[in-house]
Amino acid sequence: MKVKVIPEDFIVTELIDLKLKNDGKYRIYLLEKRHWNTMDALLAIARQNKMAMASIGYGGRKDRHAITYQYISVPKRYDLSFDMPNVKLSPVGFADDFISAALMKGNHFQITLRKIPEHQRESILERLDEISRFGFPNYFDDQRFGSIANPDEILAERIIRKHYKGALKLYFTTIGPGDKTKEKRRKRKIEELWGDWQAIAPLCKTKAERDIMKILWEGDSKSQLVKAINAIPKEELSMHFSAYQSYLWNLSLEQILQKHVTNPFKVKGKIMDYTFYKDLDEGALKKLKNMQIPTVSYKIPGNPEEARIVKDILSQRGLKPSDFNLTKIRKSFFKSFLRPAIVYPENLTGGRFVCQVPDDVTEESMTEPLFEADDIYPGFSKLQLNFTLPTGSFATMLIKSIQGTL
Repeated sequence: MKVKVIPEDFIVTELIDLKLKNDGKYRIYLLEKRHWNTMDALLAIARQNKMAMASIGYGGRKDRHAITYQYISVPKRYDLSFDMPNVKLSPVGFADDFISAALMKGNHFQITLRKIPEHQRESILERLDEISRFGFPNYFDDQRFGSIANPDEILAERIIRKHYKGALKLYFTTIGPGDKTKEKRRKRKIEELWGDWQAIAPLCKTKAERDIMKILWEGDSKSQLVKAINAIPKEELSMHFSAYQSYLWNLSLEQILQKHVTNPFKVKGKIMDYTFYKDLDEGALKKLKNMQIPTVSYKIPGNPEEARIVKDILSQRGLKPSDFNLTKIRKSFFKSFLRPAIVYPENLTGGRFVCQVPDDVTEESMTEPLFEADDIYPGFSKLQLNFTLPTGSFATMLIKSIQGTL
């Protein structure tokens, strides 16, 4: 079974709770993109309109390997124009509030599964039924960890441990999944020259890199290193902190599932293997269905039982919550929130999505999974899934929970 063969196989539409008006404090735009991640698209929009990226409001980050629709806002004084391939920006009105995660209601997904052999059809139908009844683990998926190449070398964790020089080395040298050959060579050269700031300076290509290198050139005492960390752009530092929080949260969920799942199965991921289940007994289902696991910060909220598990994960890494009170780092910080342990897809259907129901189409036939001949892989079938997930939940995790049983 294959997913994301073409961008049209993975379509995400953001659902927001916002009343549009003919006038208001903020202009609201619909951002449609493919082959771009959200942060790169917003950065390009900000540059082309000669404005600070911090002026753009958005609710969530969307995958580059998809067609995505999401809303952004800017103060009314900005009238955005944008011209780049694979990105379309359309004005949709005004509002008195800016776009943020607080306005997000969820995301609707239209996903096409391809290259399905005939003998797997029944297994997929059974698995969809199990997911409808028991949900699936609400892990953060691999795309959240683009800034992490190795779970033993995490930039945010080095900052927490006050290993500032090591954090800066990761900032300059970590090779990302989208890096081209030339960029990989540049980062490897910087790693080879690490500590020789004068030699590295000509290899810097962004303003932030040049600013950091200038600071280090003046000296690499602890105070200078802290100054250099604070020169990392807020959006980038926040992304690193968020990735680390998500990784620790995943480890907490994995530990919880090991206590409640009788027949788990594993699916390989970028920096960890994910534990899944096919079904749950009544007690485990009741427990997990109502469980909210906190993300880590120096103050961990929520149920004491789940908070203890998070603290146990930190202890295994030689850390404690108070380490996350970063008084010297000004641009970003760790803020804890509660996240459901498992999630249920709403209105999960297989087959063609029908917006307006024709007279000859019954409700039963609309929800019956419809396998079609695969137009890309002859001799195989494809299946289109439609469903909605809460904000922050990953549709790719639902797909992983299907693939892991085939």
